[in-house]
Amino acid sequence: MKKITTLLLSAVLLLSLTACQTPKTETGKYTPGTYSAEAQGFGGKVTATITTDAQTITNVVLEGADETPTIGGAALETLAAAVKSANSAEIDAVSGATVTSNAVKTAVGLALDQAQGKETAKADLKDGTYSVKSTGYSWTGQIGADVTIEQNQIKAVTITEEHESETGEMAQTAFDTLIPRMIEAQSLAVDNISGATATSNAIRDAVSQAITAAGGDPAQWQTPVEKKQDTVKLEGYDVIVVGLGGSGILSYCAAAESGAAVFGIETTAKLGGQSATTTGPMVINSHNEAYKDVAFANPDDVYKTWIDYVETEDKADIIHEAVYNSGTYLDYYIDQFGFEFAGMIMSFAKPEWSQFWTRYVGENGTSNIFGPTKTNQFNRAMDKAVSLNEKNGYQLELTAEELIFDNDQVAGVKAVSYDGTTYEIYGDTVILATGGYIGNEEMVLENWDAMPNTVASLVNDGTGIQMGLAAGGTTYMMGVDPMIHILQVPNLIKNDDLTADQKAILSALALVKGETSVTVKGEALDPTLSEAMIPEYKYYNVYSADQMEAFKNTGLTDNFATATSMFMGQGGSFEVGQPIADLDTILEVGMQYKNVLKADSIQALADQIGCDAAVLAQTLGGEDTAYYAVKVSGYTYGTVGGLDVDVNMNVLRQDGTPIDNLFAVGTDSMGVENIEGKPYTPWGGQAQSWTFVSGYLGGKAAAAVGMAK
Repeated sequence: MKKITTLLLSAVLLLSLTACQTPKTETGKYTPGTYSAEAQGFGGKVTATITTDAQTITNVVLEGADETPTIGGAALETLAAAVKSANSAEIDAVSGATVTSNAVKTAVGLALDQAQGKETAKADLKDGTYSVKSTGYSWTGQIGADVTIEQNQIKAVTITEEHESETGEMAQTAFDTLIPRMIEAQSLAVDNISGATATSNAIRDAVSQAITAAGGDPAQWQTPVEKKQDTVKLEGYDVIVVGLGGSGILSYCAAAESGAAVFGIETTAKLGGQSATTTGPMVINSHNEAYKDVAFANPDDVYKTWIDYVETEDKADIIHEAVYNSGTYLDYYIDQFGFEFAGMIMSFAKPEWSQFWTRYVGENGTSNIFGPTKTNQFNRAMDKAVSLNEKNGYQLELTAEELIFDNDQVAGVKAVSYDGTTYEIYGDTVILATGGYIGNEEMVLENWDAMPNTVASLVNDGTGIQMGLAAGGTTYMMGVDPMIHILQVPNLIKNDDLTADQKAILSALALVKGETSVTVKGEALDPTLSEAMIPEYKYYNVYSADQMEAFKNTGLTDNFATATSMFMGQGGSFEVGQPIADLDTILEVGMQYKNVLKADSIQALADQIGCDAAVLAQTLGGEDTAYYAVKVSGYTYGTVGGLDVDVNMNVLRQDGTPIDNLFAVGTDSMGVENIEGKPYTPWGGQAQSWTFVSGYLGGKAAAAVGMAK
């Protein structure tokens, strides 16, 4: 009994002491809840939605619909897991997806600030001009900029060095347009300039670096830019042209010269589209003075060769136009709209056609990696076409979203401007000229085995083809493989992680002929395949560790002398037979960029490639040693297959009847002169010639229909 009483008294005393003490409340790191924030990613906004309890991040959802699906988009899951694991925004970037990674870190940081109740007022910046460098679109060099900070504001951004103009004509739109918008908004969250995404991101990164150097935090400069909610109606047009690349402009010109009232829609900030990266079109039997001494290919021979190639006469009338009137229609645009060409080039596949396609004349004799600069010619043609009717007009940075229907009849186009304004544009006919579907990975994978690398604009996202299908149209030869002429490593090293000469050696290891080339299935690559027919548009050159050691000590062998990339060299060089003392560095950086695989066995290499080890072992001769595999990727100009059309470029229904007021030109309909299972017509200049042929036929036909209503 005594023992029990003692225990009871002790318990009462303990309870009394406990009751007299103030309970300790554990302070939480976060206020439990769900928080969202966004930052500008590579292609558009990246949104981070996080859920926390008092101490940890319990869930992370990252969204970036406009990120490149196979790069930034694919990195989002990895980044979300990293944020949750780190319980922080301080995570490592995913290799090859730096812009997306930085956007995630910024957005997560802003969301965590909300969870912690932090104020996000901007820190004071130190006045000054900050010299920075960033990586844009160009593979030949970086962008240098002087960013002036004054009184806690971005006062000026001066481009001091750029190589973007060496690799195309689109980047200038970002320099001319994004910089003033960013200064006006005093925000890094200004939308990218459509068609110049990589250059836009480089400018944003340069300003971010300057803000950091001035003592600030770029995450505090993410104020969203308010979008307009207005709707504008434009009515009374005979012809509406959706897309003002080459074929769209040529359609516009032909329709306007016929007397039609025409309105044009273009999603990027400049005219010319992918046509501004081409050399020139095929031309036969032009009567222009520039070709008076040319021995053109025999049109009968070209026509027969073409029909034999596509193995059908189903589209013989269209192919007849493409051959026999290629010169006639080119002459029309030379005479009426001032297009300029000079010189002739031999056919790729038929050397007997020694004068087969022609070159644009560069503005003031200038050129870039892809040939003569020519945007001025498209600008000049549009100026002339617009002047032909006081109602004619066009708008840049205006993205078509869908057709407008009156009952089942095409009646116009709904589009949205970069500033948020919605446009409803009404007209009697619509010409689709949106550049194919290379920017739509879902459509690509429906038709091909894989998504290739690209030098094409990813704004060409299949909108025109989808519009045609929505109107009841059908497609033709959608599965024709992409237009690929260029090979290079898949993940170009654009910064100074390697020197230009080191990059040249890495490219040579990838591109050399005569070494052991292996497909993605582990099989020996057929050396006769064209670039467009390589399985999944990728392969590997495989070397043993002993071979690499020999290259290090005695240099590359003679077969490497010509191993360079057409159009996509990075400015460096090397000499065969010269020791490569820094080869280990080149390979290590190549591995960081996922251009090089290293494995200690055939099985390990097969695991990295994703192929059957037995197949790979047979290809490599069965020697189980250490290997390096250097990856090669095809780079495409764009897609080929598209909507089915007749000789007037009218979009056709499944039953073969035309939709009388809907037309498709350029790569929205180029499948009609090609065949699945073979590369697109391989003789040289066909794609650019099709812009002139289809543009003329579609523009004239649409004008006739529209003006008759």
